Amino acid sequence: MTEEESGVGRRLARSLKRQAAEAEAILRTRRRVNRWFRFCSGVVAFAVLAAGLASAAAWGNSIVAKFDLVFGVLVAAFGGTALSIKKWVRRRGLPSLEEAEASLERIRDDLRWTEAGNAVASHVSQSLYKADISAHISQYQEESDKYRKTHNRLQSVIIVGSLCTTTVAALQAGPMTVYQWFTVGFSLAVGLAAGFMGYFKFRERSFYLQQTADLIEQEVNAMTLGIAEYSGLSRQEALARLVERVEVFRNEQRRRQQQLDQPVEEQVAGSAEWSRSSAGPS
Repeated sequence: MTEEESGVGRRLARSLKRQAAEAEAILRTRRRVNRWFRFCSGVVAFAVLAAGLASAAAWGNSIVAKFDLVFGVLVAAFGGTALSIKKWVRRRGLPSLEEAEASLERIRDDLRWTEAGNAVASHVSQSLYKADISAHISQYQEESDKYRKTHNRLQSVIIVGSLCTTTVAALQAGPMTVYQWFTVGFSLAVGLAAGFMGYFKFRERSFYLQQTADLIEQEVNAMTLGIAEYSGLSRQEALARLVERVEVFRNEQRRRQQQLDQPVEEQVAGSAEWSRSSAGPS
């Protein structure tokens, strides 16, 4: 490969990286819009169903009429928000989720082959793997950020719901059935939030994903700068070492992910067995 061809390949790789970053931003926006639209649609469906059930159960009751008014406001507010989201998507010309994912995958595939073409021909597979590492880092960081935000929201529900439950319970000085219903509702919300957090382990998933992303990023930086274990290695040797190290980190992440998906008793037993196998025979 001549110097001119090498320069063209590097410029093309930089252009594809910019396109990939733009495509990733569009995909994140599309996913965020879809989440908000589903949330608004869910609130509207819940409000309509709750209003219908309450009216059917106690038609003409003054308390039910007030609840119907609240549900009507929810339907109007969140229904209007959902329509505004659809209009904003059409005005911006935002592609669908499938189109955004397909576009990003095409750009990443072009980038992989471009960077592989800039490398030594006999090590194309390793160069392709290296080109994929940035996508793995972004994926782990995005998933970590998603679980961390979910954990924070549910933790907020627990804190606010506990305080509201205590406050409403203290106001029950007589036959105030509305307050009793509020107490039941807040207690249910707290129980659901605590149950989801304990089952899905959002905080632990966020920690392990971010830790894996940091380790992989550290290896990439060390390989790029030629420091630590990559000092004095040729490009071919450094690529081989990088692939090996990243695979170790990814396998460890998969193992921890499987442990988190197991019940608590199996997690404890699995951790003890793994510790014994790591220690080896005494």
